[in-house]
Amino acid sequence: MAYANDVGGMHGFGDLPEEGHGFESVWEAQIFALNQACVAAGVYTLDEFRHVMERIPPGEYYDMPYYERWLTAVERLLP
Repeated sequence: MAYANDVGGMHGFGDLPEEGHGFESVWEAQIFALNQACVAAGVYTLDEFRHVMERIPPGEYYDMPYYERWLTAVERLLP
């Protein structure tokens, strides 16, 4: 089963946007650090994190910026 993020070989998405390298805002760095801390502490695994992010419905997934997907996954994983 293909998920929303599995677009390998697909066409029609247009050019990739020119984005900077690194974080666009402080909250992005914070969610990155929170995710790293949760994985390191054994709260969840990186595979669990990825699986939850891959299961975001396609309509939502494509409307979200990159780190909003991370935030959504972390919110769903934390008790």
